Amino acid sequence: MKGRARTAINHCFSRSDYQTFLYDEVAKRLDARLENLRLDPKLILASGFGSHGLKKRFPSKPEIIGFDFAHARLAIRRSKSRFNLPWMAKQVNVCGDLNALPFASASVDMVYSNLDLPFFSECKELTHALTEVHRILKPGGLFIFSSLGPDTLKELRRAETQRGFRLCEHLDMHDLGDQMMAASFSDPVVDMEVLTLTYADASSMMKDIRAHGSIALEAPANPGLLGLGAFRSLAERSSTAESGRLNATCELVFGHAWRAPTRISPKGQKVINIKMSQS
Repeated sequence: MKGRARTAINHCFSRSDYQTFLYDEVAKRLDARLENLRLDPKLILASGFGSHGLKKRFPSKPEIIGFDFAHARLAIRRSKSRFNLPWMAKQVNVCGDLNALPFASASVDMVYSNLDLPFFSECKELTHALTEVHRILKPGGLFIFSSLGPDTLKELRRAETQRGFRLCEHLDMHDLGDQMMAASFSDPVVDMEVLTLTYADASSMMKDIRAHGSIALEAPANPGLLGLGAFRSLAERSSTAESGRLNATCELVFGHAWRAPTRISPKGQKVINIKMSQS
């Protein structure tokens, strides 16, 4: 299923009319949440897509690794970060998988993830991805992320009975918090915002939905092609159309958590917690 996700995203972002508004808007809101956190990272892994402000935020000029599992999005990121001025943070770009991060354990100060967790949730690989993020973080390191909630595109839920069309079931913020706790993160904080997107027509809406991965990747129970005319008809019936425009809800989920600092005993020895399972 991940292969389908990668193919779909590469197809969207290989076109000249690819959509970036939602990614950039969510990145801006995710950046704002860093203002209340005290940290001075030396190495940041920036996963996902969108124009973040990490280069300007930290005075220590950390090294930034741009990371994405879709090479088409990474090519766009690379073209935007081609020139690094001496006083700006250094940035390199790596194409890879959150489930198999090519970095040493406890080597990264901060992992910044913008709207890529929904893809791993849809592929049933979110637990493994969070475990990998926890592994590469240094003790005391920060994981901060954005995702999509279950009310995303609620206007189109009635359209899911149509042939060949089904939306993803995004996790709510409570489930994401539980997933982070299960991956051994400490002090998770999760909140939610609602963003209403307005489209001029059904074609623009469809392009955006495909770009941020809200169309389910599994083969539908009633397979077949959903033409643009059929989608336009069901979109107009399912949404709150005003002045000929279509509205769509995006439930944005934001969160952060820490890899707990290493505990040291009074004798200077590392403390390791061992959980015993009952059989």
